[in-house]
Amino acid sequence: MLAAIVYPSGFPIDDFMAGLASAMKRRGLRLAGVIQRNSEDCGEGCLSMSLEELASGRHFPISEDRGASSEGCRLDASGLAAAGGAIAEALAGELDLVIVNKFGRQEMLGQGLRQEIAAAAMAGLPVLTAVREDFVPAWREFAGDDWVLLSPDEAAIEGWAAARLGVAA
Repeated sequence: MLAAIVYPSGFPIDDFMAGLASAMKRRGLRLAGVIQRNSEDCGEGCLSMSLEELASGRHFPISEDRGASSEGCRLDASGLAAAGGAIAEALAGELDLVIVNKFGRQEMLGQGLRQEIAAAAMAGLPVLTAVREDFVPAWREFAGDDWVLLSPDEAAIEGWAAARLGVAA
């Protein structure tokens, strides 16, 4: 029930996952989980990041505002935790698919949305996430051998989802 879209560094995965979630919603799928939204409104070279919870549409800011003279962005763990709580609430509802934008550095470290991915899988729900190529060893350690590797190809991913749900692709 687990699938990971493995992508190279530099691939626009956040936009790809947002487009994928939108396409699946248009098909009438009941989604939970999160996609990441980015905007360049926090100064030079930094993105203002938020997670959009797919079941409710709520947004959770996940980038820490470090001021005008800061270099780079820092993850706001409280925003990530709030998004995780919203996912946990949504898992109690009627769902077809759970999308978690990324299994990234925080998940690799045993934090982030790792517990929500596990809870959805343990509930028997299909779970789709994205894993950057350099995080695949940590993903394998987390997921074991019982997962499907997908390329960042919308048709292949929709085919995987349709097969899990027993609907036409």
